[in-house]
Amino acid sequence: MNSGPPPGFVVGLAIEARLLAQAIARQAPSAEPTIACAAANPSRARDGARRLLREGASALVSFGIAGGLDPNLAPGDLVLAERVMSPEGDAVATDPGLRATWAAAAAAAGLHHVGGSLLESERILAGVAEKRAAQRSSGAVAVDMESRAVAGVAAEAGMPFIAIRAIADPAGRPLPRSVIGSIGPNGRPRVGRVILRVCLRPWEAPALLQLRRDTDAALGSLRRLIGGFGPAGFC
Repeated sequence: MNSGPPPGFVVGLAIEARLLAQAIARQAPSAEPTIACAAANPSRARDGARRLLREGASALVSFGIAGGLDPNLAPGDLVLAERVMSPEGDAVATDPGLRATWAAAAAAAGLHHVGGSLLESERILAGVAEKRAAQRSSGAVAVDMESRAVAGVAAEAGMPFIAIRAIADPAGRPLPRSVIGSIGPNGRPRVGRVILRVCLRPWEAPALLQLRRDTDAALGSLRRLIGGFGPAGFC
């Protein structure tokens, strides 16, 4: 990305938005953060992407964590998707120039990254069997809930688009049921709801601790990636 209008970042979670805002404040203090938080909702992702374009974003970036479908991907591995696709199979290609730029940043940060397809899902794929089925039917390496919606907005507007996702829950590990539906409309976890559910399902506590470690690995990779990207990536 060159100097000029900043890109617009669409994230799913408030913690991803905070991570980006902190990086922008450190590396490009004069830049105005252009971030929309979709709270793991495709419709809000679409609305946020359109708002960012109205505000002058030069490109759209879907940024955050994702679920792994490729069993070879570990927590913290990056997906710089070559395309994003719906469950029906229609796909939108990402911008090769943006992908090359971010791939160079990932390599410089020493981060393992892959290309491939990123699958859209309107619900969380929690079980190992359903992740395996999604991978088999789509060929995608990872799944998220925002990128396809953002890609559609970029395609309609003729704007560059890239999806940057870090694996937070790998293909071979199920998500504990206690966290399903726990993200509020502000993109923050409903901590009280999760605690109540764990009290009712105490056997899920070890899986929750593992998920926390995996998510920390994913967020750490994203932090390293944007930490080494430099001011030109944000303005």
